[in-house]
Parts: sequence; C-alpha cells; structure tokens
Amino acid sequence: MDNKVFLFPLTNSVLFKKVTLPYHIFEPRYRQMIKDSLAMQIPIAIVPFHSSNQYRGEICVAGLPHILSTYPDGRMDIYITGSVKCRLTDFEAEDPYKIYYYKIMEEDMSIDDTFDIELESLRTLLERWAIHFLPDPVQRESFSNTLDDAELLVNYCAVFLVDDWNVKKAVMEAEDLKAKIKILLQVIGPKEISLGPFMPILRF
Repeated sequence: MDNKVFLFPLTNSVLFKKVTLPYHIFEPRYRQMIKDSLAMQIPIAIVPFHSSNQYRGEICVAGLPHILSTYPDGRMDIYITGSVKCRLTDFEAEDPYKIYYYKIMEEDMSIDDTFDIELESLRTLLERWAIHFLPDPVQRESFSNTLDDAELLVNYCAVFLVDDWNVKKAVMEAEDLKAKIKILLQVIGPKEISLGPFMPILRF
C-alpha cells in the first residue's frame, strides 16, 4: 500500500525538498490537520489549489510541520521542510481535510564538473539576492554555507529568484538536477545578446 499524506491546497504555492517555508494556519480544518499530522507523523503536501477539487496524479513535495507559535483564537504559525517528493494516487477522505495516498518520486540528484559554471552562476545570483534580503552578515554567511549542497542551491534559486509560479512548478517536477538547472538558467541565468556580426556580444 502507498504512503498516506494530508493535503494543504494553496494558490500558486510550491514546496521544494530540503527547503523550509513558513505558513499561517487559520482555518479550523487545517489547524486540526496540523495537530493530526504531528500526532500520527503523516506529512503534509503543499499542492496548487484546483477548482475541480481533484488532485490525483499531482506531483508535489511534503513534509512534517513544526509549530512556531500559536494564538489565543487557535491560529498558528508553522513551517514545513520538504522531505519527500510524491505523486498523489488514490483519494481516501475529504472531511475535514483531504487525505490521499502517494508514491515516492525518485530523483537523480547526481551532478558532475561539467555543470560547475552553471552552478557557480546560480550561486552568484543567489548570493547577490542575499545581500539585499539578508542584511545580517552572520545570516548571509550561514546561508552561503548551505549552498555547497547543489540540490539546495537549485531549489533556493527556484524559491527566491523565480516569480513565475509555473516555472517554480516545472523545476520542482523535473526528474533530475541537470534538468532543473537548465530550466532555471533559461529564466534567471546570465544572458547574451548579439548586436551584429561586427559588434561584441552583450553579456549581462
């Protein structure tokens, strides 16, 4: 039997493996979902909201929640670190929240030195982002140290440097690290423009 997962449908939201993202939980059914997830150790999958209410076949990333703070009215701030990539299979229950079974999606995270330039380009872009959004030098150094992990580097780029939700989703769904890098470079990588046969190539 496949594994079981609780669904948290959100508009234009994508979770990535190894990446930690915060969420504010206010609906009673999702507050209950967080409690049940922790009690039963069943991960929560972040999925794009579908008006059709059908999620079978959806590829997503799931992880166990961690509660940061709670409020007197029951609301809570949590974070989820993506731990498993899954394809949703059979639907189990609807009330009070959706429960699906899933199959684990294996990924090829191997990389070789032929991608060193591409990874260095992505790292440079991400560290430039960090200068503006992580003003504390200690935070920036700690963040930079995590970028030695190529998978985390690529996933951080998708989260912080890509605005288009469809591109984020394409990166998350790609089956190997090389494919993820190629998608990112098409969107945020260094660009070259030819100005004509007798002019230097403009790079930026």
